[in-house]
Amino acid sequence: MHPQFVRYQQEADTITKNPQTPQTRARLQFLLSAMSVMKTEFSEVRADEKSAQQEFRDYLVGKETRTYSALTEANTGQVVPASFYNTLLSGIAQYTELLNRENVSLIESEKALPLTIPSINLSTITSAIVAQGVDAPPVANPTIGSMVLNGFSYRTNPIASTFELEQDSFEAITDILTKAFSVALARGIGTDLVTGSGSGAPLGILTAASDSTITSAISTGFSKSELQAIYFSVNRAYRVSPKCAWLMNDITYDAILGLKDVTTNRPLVNITEDGEKLFGKRILISPDMPTAAGSKAILFGDLAQFQVRVAKNGVMVRRNVEAPGYAEKGASLYTAYLKCDSALITAGGSTSPVVYGTLHS
Repeated sequence: MHPQFVRYQQEADTITKNPQTPQTRARLQFLLSAMSVMKTEFSEVRADEKSAQQEFRDYLVGKETRTYSALTEANTGQVVPASFYNTLLSGIAQYTELLNRENVSLIESEKALPLTIPSINLSTITSAIVAQGVDAPPVANPTIGSMVLNGFSYRTNPIASTFELEQDSFEAITDILTKAFSVALARGIGTDLVTGSGSGAPLGILTAASDSTITSAISTGFSKSELQAIYFSVNRAYRVSPKCAWLMNDITYDAILGLKDVTTNRPLVNITEDGEKLFGKRILISPDMPTAAGSKAILFGDLAQFQVRVAKNGVMVRRNVEAPGYAEKGASLYTAYLKCDSALITAGGSTSPVVYGTLHS
């Protein structure tokens, strides 16, 4: 129960055990009314949020809860409940567009074992009329390739919390931990999802993307004709995808906002309730996209071809109550872990589903 409700209940019990005056009776009536309202509000909490908070609270106080297979690392702590995992992943998606299932192909697997993903080139495959009774000769069609996703473990910086805060302000500490873990994991993972080398780390989408061969005339931004050339350098089979989008830094986006169509004198970027769009395709912002002269400052293509894998058994919160320098002060340390990997399907060879544009050096 909420700490405020408990305090009201204790005060009401004290009043009823002593002789009452008009003032104490009025106070008791107020306390009973307030407690009734609080009970109603508590009962209206959404079932999923209530479940997430309760399961995580049980974890904090050491109660036995349902767990998933833990990491093989010694003394890892406990894998978080599924409801808290969903809350955490939703929070991460708010801080990095490339971990949002609405933007990329997000694969949530139970374990972090190597996962093989099939791939095929959509830019050249076709069909033809076959006459009745005619044995059609074989044609050269693309073959189905494959790629393997693993799981790289990310760990946040530890967060210190006093035992009193855990017990007296549970809802607040849950919100604080969830938000802090979301931001920390998004910053670390988000960087690799953009520029990861693929060797000992996820393969970043910018690393895997193909060169559109378009370089801006100036080092501070792109013109309408240059952006249009980048747009048409992607095959239409990928451009019509619902997840086809632009990816850029705020600085690049700010420069594009000032561009206008010379024919209509209207801004090139169309801002609607659905978000910002360029040539009808969404603009996603990533602080990890480069902006320096000579860098790959803008990316465009079918982000559905970007596979991001999260292993549920790699999502974990470790609670350390014996950390030197903290245990003596009645504080515990919390650390969050998440296993992730990514790769871009590039079965098209010279025809890539995602391309980048380069700023002039």
